[in-house]
Amino acid sequence: MSNARLIWDRLTAAGLTPAGAAGLMGNLQAESGLNPRNLQNSYEKKLGMSDDDYTAAVDSGAYDGFVTDGAGYGLAQWTHPSRKAALLAYAKARGRSIGDLDTQAGYLLQELQALFKGLWDKLRTTASVREASDCVLLQFERPANQSAENCARRAQLGQEFYDKFAGGKNMNYLMTSAELCAKAVDIAEHYKTAYMLGPWGWPATDKMITRATTQGSHAQTNRQWLAQANAIKGKGFLFDCVGLIKGILWGWSGNIGRTYGGAGYACNGVPDYDAKKMIDACREVSTDFSDIVPGEAVWMDGHIGVYVGGGMVVEATPKWKGGVQYSTCANVSQKLVPGTAGSRKWTKHGKLPWVEYAVAEKKEEEEETEMTYYKTINDVPTWYADAVQKAVDKGALNGTGNGELNVSEDLCRTLTVLDRLGVLG
Repeated sequence: MSNARLIWDRLTAAGLTPAGAAGLMGNLQAESGLNPRNLQNSYEKKLGMSDDDYTAAVDSGAYDGFVTDGAGYGLAQWTHPSRKAALLAYAKARGRSIGDLDTQAGYLLQELQALFKGLWDKLRTTASVREASDCVLLQFERPANQSAENCARRAQLGQEFYDKFAGGKNMNYLMTSAELCAKAVDIAEHYKTAYMLGPWGWPATDKMITRATTQGSHAQTNRQWLAQANAIKGKGFLFDCVGLIKGILWGWSGNIGRTYGGAGYACNGVPDYDAKKMIDACREVSTDFSDIVPGEAVWMDGHIGVYVGGGMVVEATPKWKGGVQYSTCANVSQKLVPGTAGSRKWTKHGKLPWVEYAVAEKKEEEEETEMTYYKTINDVPTWYADAVQKAVDKGALNGTGNGELNVSEDLCRTLTVLDRLGVLG
């Protein structure tokens, strides 16, 4: 059975939801490739040990620097001295190798429950792979790279585990950001000049109008828009700002008879959010509009719209006449488009939780190929120094006559291995 399958079974048996287990596993994949014996790559060179060498040395006691060496190790690449010490004690108490998969999975679950209670509760309740992945990255792993791109990359790894082990696609995402923008623009083109607005998101049919104006806490407010609703009966929608976004997510078809929604319903996983709740649900919230991408929500003082690119926002508000309309986003440097409602200064922007946003491909950094050389024996790192000095003493390594060696790191590593094998005496 694969490591992935074993870890999945262990996490879900402990009560993590499929989305929670997948979000956690995506981060573990990024950290270690799900290899419990994984030693941080840079430390393989620094310590002159492979994954297996390091694990064996720690298990046997031949290497006593495990807790304090600063090297990431294992599934989660545990690095902090206190966490590595606890992992080592956990393994020893069970008489198992520090690199044993089941042991590390058990320690991981224990650590989450004891030290990360909020995250543990989230992983046992969430239905969103992205939410789980972001929480693990930002609260548990806390890597140096916490960029939006890295969050999305790890969430995608988690999604792949979800698709593989949970038997289907995670329905958290209802559409892509491109689809969201296309539908928002389509609605705006249909209704930007033809219809009045009301403070709800109903199709203008007899049934919906009667329900909106006679039932629920907003009935009295809605009645002030009764004349406008009757005027567009059978032709369009009465959108408020949140109703517009929910209407897009429910599946705008361009046909009122086939598009449904309304302020009292939860549909396709989209809760009956008011503006504040929808804003609070957004992720990667920022006041910097230089990095806004199409499909993000923009908001101010409880009002929300959808940024569709080109400096343009599609929004709906009962304060304006003319239906669902465009406005320009004053935070983005664009010229005012003729015929739009005007330019508005939005406060923040963020990604809607039901929308999948494209991740710009980032060219992987090329591994540095330039070799490191040490000029003299005093420049050689301590973990190589003994072996290099033995090679010098035996005449196997000669300098230039003035104390210079100019020995490469690769050769130092080779000499270190030969010394451990007893070749250098």
